[in-house]
Amino acid sequence: MKRSSFIVAGAVAATLFLAGCTATADSSSNGGDTGSSSSVKPGPSASTQALPPTLVSPGDLDGRDVTVIVGTSLVIAAPDGTDAEWTGTTADRTVAEFSAGGASEGATFHPGYIARATGTTDATLTGPDGKEITFRISVVAP
Repeated sequence: MKRSSFIVAGAVAATLFLAGCTATADSSSNGGDTGSSSSVKPGPSASTQALPPTLVSPGDLDGRDVTVIVGTSLVIAAPDGTDAEWTGTTADRTVAEFSAGGASEGATFHPGYIARATGTTDATLTGPDGKEITFRISVVAP
């Protein structure tokens, strides 16, 4: 009995997943007729979709050039429990700006740099041990 419950639950989950992947017909383009001729509603354009941040380990930054897309961020994968202990600077805050990490409203955020405008800027990142890491951030258009 338990095995058949798992099979039924899996079938329902698969059906719901596949239903979310199918195209929807736009009945307004064919006068409300839901026959075989239908059009597919376009999804959001690439310019309206959120782009993921660039995630980098602090050890991978020293002396490197890092490319980040404008409007996204460069997130520092700091070791657990040290997020609030990292500090950073940029030579040109109009291109990229450091954002401190730490706990806020029940969530923990990694430190990082917000890519504000296209361009290049030198950056520093200082760890909890006082070691300074220098690198360059190049912010590019999507």
